[in-house]
Amino acid sequence: MVFTVQSTSLGLIAQESCGWNPDYEQDYAIGITDVLAILGIFGATDADQDGIWDTSDLCEDLDACNFDANPTEPCLYEDAFGVCGGEGLIPELLIGTWQFSTAAGAIQVGPTPYSNEWFSSFAFGLQDAQYDDLYTFHADGTISMDYDGTIIDAFSDYSEQAYDCTGVSMEFLPEGGTSGEPAFALLPDADACSCPFVGTNDGGLVYDIVSLSETSLELHVQGDDNNCNAAGLYFTYVFTRVEDGTGNNDDSGEGYPAAEGYEGMTLVWSDEFDGTSINLDNWTYDLGNNGWGNNEWQNYTNSSANSSVADGFLTITARQEGSAYTSARLKSQGLQSFQHGRMDIRAKLPEGQGIWPALWMLGENFTSVGWPACGEIDIMELIGHQPSTVHGTAHWGSNWNVHQYDGASITLPNGEKFSDAFHLFSVIWEENQITWLMDDQPYYSINNTQMNGQPYPFNAPFFFIMNVAVGGNWPGYPDASTQFPQQMVVDCVRVFQ
Repeated sequence: MVFTVQSTSLGLIAQESCGWNPDYEQDYAIGITDVLAILGIFGATDADQDGIWDTSDLCEDLDACNFDANPTEPCLYEDAFGVCGGEGLIPELLIGTWQFSTAAGAIQVGPTPYSNEWFSSFAFGLQDAQYDDLYTFHADGTISMDYDGTIIDAFSDYSEQAYDCTGVSMEFLPEGGTSGEPAFALLPDADACSCPFVGTNDGGLVYDIVSLSETSLELHVQGDDNNCNAAGLYFTYVFTRVEDGTGNNDDSGEGYPAAEGYEGMTLVWSDEFDGTSINLDNWTYDLGNNGWGNNEWQNYTNSSANSSVADGFLTITARQEGSAYTSARLKSQGLQSFQHGRMDIRAKLPEGQGIWPALWMLGENFTSVGWPACGEIDIMELIGHQPSTVHGTAHWGSNWNVHQYDGASITLPNGEKFSDAFHLFSVIWEENQITWLMDDQPYYSINNTQMNGQPYPFNAPFFFIMNVAVGGNWPGYPDASTQFPQQMVVDCVRVFQ
């Protein structure tokens, strides 16, 4: 016979051969009832009264209780994930709330498993009634659905229709997927939800878990008809996590993640903003109140009231100081510069009339050739009265008189704002070409054939600038609606080559 022990220091569960079974209740844990049932047999006591028979407890049978000397035996009681004595009904990473990704390919459809010949959604290409659908997986093996009252009904010409299913039970299938991957099956409820679904209502009941991480979930399912019978189509869905398993969003995980690596590329430099102060090996300041060429109103300072590092974030704060305004503009000029690569900056942005946050780059030869000849790569700009839209732009030209620029913008769906959560702003900067991305979705590219007769300056080293301006020719100026202070919070800056 065996009894269950738990190593609290390692977070593992194992079993020891004892030649007898103290688990009187057969609940796979040693509680007070078990202790009372066996008290006196070995002089055993649940010393720490934690309800678990482990190395913290007293046992006169030292051979049986010498866990270090006696290797563990195969566990007799495992849950679906191989945890000894565990009660897991679904993967721990799955627990939490998910919604459709705004990335391209959030929905793919084809005639065969894993195919997308018939349809693949483009970035932000779904309807609002799909983006507001929330799916919450619970540890007890149930799933809640919040469709915000309506769905896009595939059986009613993809129109928006009322729908009131709120949740069902599910069964986890460790190797039940199309290709042997884990899967789960929704269990219809004749009264509450007779034909449940995750994703689209012409998806079936058994969902392959193609990939699952802290932030992303990819599912694959065969389609069905209006009566939940299998049909000849196959879906792939991609979701992003909204909340963790506790139902809470903590600030660091909120929004879109920054990748730690990309295939074929190496992280060559980053600032993760650890510690309690700005790293002066990476950043210095532009200072002063001189309009900065755009008739801006702020005075840039190096005060900790305007720029600070704490809890893994850089915060740049724009403040109203009486009738004046202060903010900060950090740059890596003379400290860190780069030529080509992928530049990622994860940030949460401010908003409000006259507020102008920017994450951008200038050519390292700025001091010798001036602007715009040095070139400017605006990774992200936002004008605060349009808090759902960001812009990516390139500037060039041999002098002021022939200044050229071009760019594009991208807007969040469903009224979301860039002040609500973190997003990832990136450029993929190659020789003779630059592509802008927001949350890994490309939305603009430029190359050396589009210079309108001017030199192409973007094959030379550039340095970073991060700032929050107040007022200016483009965003306009603060008014009674503008609230202060306003903050841009930067999680990380990473360069891959």
